[in-house]
Amino acid sequence: MRPSHLSLLAAVRLYAPLIVLLALTMLVLRAPGGGVGFVGGIVFAMALVAHALVFGAAEARKALPPTIARALLASGLIPVVVGALGVGGALAPRIGEAGLFLVTVSGLHLVFAVLFGRAPTLRDGDAS
Repeated sequence: MRPSHLSLLAAVRLYAPLIVLLALTMLVLRAPGGGVGFVGGIVFAMALVAHALVFGAAEARKALPPTIARALLASGLIPVVVGALGVGGALAPRIGEAGLFLVTVSGLHLVFAVLFGRAPTLRDGDAS
C-alpha cells in the first residue's frame, strides 16, 4: 500500500465498524415498517463496499464469502414472507424487517462482488 493511501486505510478501519453499528442500531431501535430493514441493509452494505474499495475484491470475498452471502439471501426470504403474511403475530413486522435486512445486505454484497471482480481497475495484483 502506498503511503498516500494510509489515511484512507485508517479511515475505513475506523469508520466501517461504526457504520455497521449504525445499521444494526437502526434495525433494532426504529419502529418496524417504513422500510427500516431495507435502509439498514443499504447502510451495512456500504460498509462492505468501503472495505472492498480499500482492501480489494479478494479481501471482500474473504470477509463475506459468496456461499455464505447466498445462504443469507436464501434464509432472509423466509422471514420476509413470514412478516408479509403476518404469521408471527405482533412480531411479524420485526421479523419481516430483519429478513429484508438480510436480503438487502447479502444481495448488495453479491452484486458489488461481481462488479468489483469485473472492473479492471479494482482487480487485485495490478501494479499501482
